[in-house]
Amino acid sequence: MTPDRPYQPGYMPLVEAAAWAGVSPRTLKRWIKRGLPVYQAGPREKVLLRPSDIDQFLTRKQVSTHDLSALVDEVVRSVKHPDPSDTK
Repeated sequence: MTPDRPYQPGYMPLVEAAAWAGVSPRTLKRWIKRGLPVYQAGPREKVLLRPSDIDQFLTRKQVSTHDLSALVDEVVRSVKHPDPSDTK
């Protein structure tokens, strides 16, 4: 449960789950392809998602600030001082 979302309903249809997460249904479908769990009674049944699964999925995919800073520093160094042996 997140502080800005104190109530998390159980299972939600895709469109409702996307609205809950603040993203488009298309983005949620991409997350499903990348491993976000879904629940279905059968192959042609409605896809349901749980908010707790969305939170856990995003937490696993979160990039730490430290890693992001190191990546930015590396890119800036490579732009300022390009490697002469790295020619195309």
